[in-house]
Amino acid sequence: MSVGRPEKPLAPDAGPATAFALELRRLRVAAGSPSYRELARRALFSASVLSDAAAGHRLPTLQVALAFAEACGGDRAVWERRWRAAAGRAGDGPGPAVKPAQQAPEPRLRAAAVRALLPVPAQLPMEPRPLAGRARELGEARALTAAGAGPVPPLVIHGPTGVGKSALALRLAHELAADLPDGQLYVSLGAAADGRKDAPGIAGGMLRSLGIAPELIPDDPAQRIGLYRSVLYERRLLVVLDGTLQERQVRDLLVATPHSRIVVTARSRLLGLDGVRRLALPVLGRDESMDLLAGIVGAERLAGAPRAGLLLAEACGDLPLALTLAGRRLAARPEVFLAEAVAELLATDGLSGRLRVGDESLTERYEDAYRRLTPWARLLLHRFAATGAAPAVDGVIRTPATALAHAPEPPQAPQEPVETVEDVLEAVVDSGLLERTDVPGQYGLPPLVRQFALARAAATADGPEPAWHRPRSDRPAPGAAHPFPAMTQETPA
Repeated sequence: MSVGRPEKPLAPDAGPATAFALELRRLRVAAGSPSYRELARRALFSASVLSDAAAGHRLPTLQVALAFAEACGGDRAVWERRWRAAAGRAGDGPGPAVKPAQQAPEPRLRAAAVRALLPVPAQLPMEPRPLAGRARELGEARALTAAGAGPVPPLVIHGPTGVGKSALALRLAHELAADLPDGQLYVSLGAAADGRKDAPGIAGGMLRSLGIAPELIPDDPAQRIGLYRSVLYERRLLVVLDGTLQERQVRDLLVATPHSRIVVTARSRLLGLDGVRRLALPVLGRDESMDLLAGIVGAERLAGAPRAGLLLAEACGDLPLALTLAGRRLAARPEVFLAEAVAELLATDGLSGRLRVGDESLTERYEDAYRRLTPWARLLLHRFAATGAAPAVDGVIRTPATALAHAPEPPQAPQEPVETVEDVLEAVVDSGLLERTDVPGQYGLPPLVRQFALARAAATADGPEPAWHRPRSDRPAPGAAHPFPAMTQETPA
């Protein structure tokens, strides 16, 4: 038998709390009388909390009782029924009801050695702006995260740069938080993290946020991930992993659980992840764009110049971030007529570069995505942006991939793998700079991305084209005579 913390004297009142504590003691004896220190390692509650649970002075919380019972090999469902009977909540147990107010506040905080010191984590940031025009997508997200017959898989919200993925995720998270009382955990994995945060480090930070004592968090990365998953499975937690760049950042942090919920945002679809649910977030409809502008510049001001609002929404490609930044610039000049202010903002083709307010910049978002592209993907983006002056055939501008096919053969580099045009296109789509259209095999370039790409192409015009393998295509696109996918100049609103 293990030697550890001595057993506290059993309370003499013989009420429901004492009777329940006596059952816990008998279960511990049947399990071989493990020490409370050993139980603490299994249950993730401190030895003093577990010892108090078996003393009978007050009824432990349900979480403590279940952790104690499972650490001793007890059946979770059986012990939950026993606890509810003792608490008088099931109506079929002996003894008077024990109100939650009679319990010490310490166990409520769900932490191990420092539960009385740490609050329940509530790490969700403030929603960045009012969520306009996302009723359908929010309804889908609710349905994809709703409780079902079994564990609920993580939800991945993906879409183009600036489309409002984080805003939707936070709106959803604040709604889910009401039913997840054990805490909300938020981790930013975007450009600032630059991919340096690894899953074991993130898991360790979240475990510490939940109040688990450092000595109970394993040093071994695999065991730390395992402990994190166990906590998510047992508790009612919300985890938001925002701005994910690569699958490897979050793969080990994802788990389907019946109680907790995990929400991930990313520009990419993160196709390397299995067992997740995905929600694609498109740009706004035109009416939704007008609602967003009205919320920023004022409904009366916009109603006085509706055509100016429509022109701005079209120039912004109905992109929520672009509309928000433009709206803030307009709202900062209330003394200027809206039509005049919009005309000034749209006076040149450099709108994308002018969408900067404080430290928020659309161009910086595009730059971050652009830096992560391969040289071939950048070249394709430049060629696609340049097709704005090219004649259209049947309403579809020829793909820049076609131009790549007829360009002089670049120097070969046998050590480099051959990239197909489809692979390059998919990489640009997953960067958030290119969109699919409703027509299979066709892609669209948002107007602000085109402005950005033209500026980047002009900045590198004097440099040599990348000496990589020419992208190849293994199969023709549906309905296209040429073996490369077709593209449209802009995505329809």
